[in-house]
Amino acid sequence: MATIKRDHHDIYPFISPRGRLAGTAKGKSLLVTGGGKGVGKAIAEQFALAGAVQITITGRDQKALDATKAEVETQNPGVSVIAVAADVTTEDAVSAIFAALPGGRAPDILINNAGINADFQIAESDPAKWWRDFEVNLKGTYLVTRAYLRLLDGKPGTIINVSTSISDAVLPNMSSYATSKHAVNRFTESVQLEYGAQGVRCMAFHPGGIASTGMGQRAPLQFRGSLLDTPELAAGTALYLSTPGASYLNGRLVFADWNMEEVEKLKDSIVKDNLLVSRINWGPHISTEIVGLPPRS
Repeated sequence: MATIKRDHHDIYPFISPRGRLAGTAKGKSLLVTGGGKGVGKAIAEQFALAGAVQITITGRDQKALDATKAEVETQNPGVSVIAVAADVTTEDAVSAIFAALPGGRAPDILINNAGINADFQIAESDPAKWWRDFEVNLKGTYLVTRAYLRLLDGKPGTIINVSTSISDAVLPNMSSYATSKHAVNRFTESVQLEYGAQGVRCMAFHPGGIASTGMGQRAPLQFRGSLLDTPELAAGTALYLSTPGASYLNGRLVFADWNMEEVEKLKDSIVKDNLLVSRINWGPHISTEIVGLPPRS
């Protein structure tokens, strides 16, 4: 059994635009939801450093979006940033995002980063707040991805969905967040299955535990001691996933704090054994058989 150490808590040369991935986004365009702060902002910054020329960022806070736009463009004179205030949970808002894309062209890369997390036990939860996790994390990802796929119109593209390590766990007070993100993982697999043949690559990743983000500041108390990571680690991971060399991770979930250089050494096993996907663990002693099916003609 291979042990993947979660030993990187900041960006490192293997996934850095200042290191091995220098120039890997040269001339490319991307759309980042939740792009005004935290992980989304760091993604815009790192892709700009890697040579991206057109970045569209969305979010609900226009002031934060404008500040990120100004900062990225100042630091990277060759980059144009478009900031669109929008709530990804509504079709009209998503339509407005895509209407703002330069020339109406599909970006090379879509990063679904918008997300929220609620923290309460089921019986004490507010139904609207509980369901809001699904509205943002799952429906928002679906609506933006749907619009992107339609704009691609049969052409290749790259979709990176921000998930969470908790999507693979059952923990108290996290029923809405964990379940909605688990659904994002399965949605990622579905996109890869349905559109992989046209050259679409779709992956999901856990961005790490980041204390400085809004998500980190709202994290349940039991997790706050393990929030060791930087937004730049998540951004570097997204940059790595966007490269052709990470195609072995299509349709799969990875963690940003994994050592990607070590993960890459396992790529043959990951593909052969179909690892890092969502499955029910039937174990070695359970199988099922449908009884009563009509005979095949």
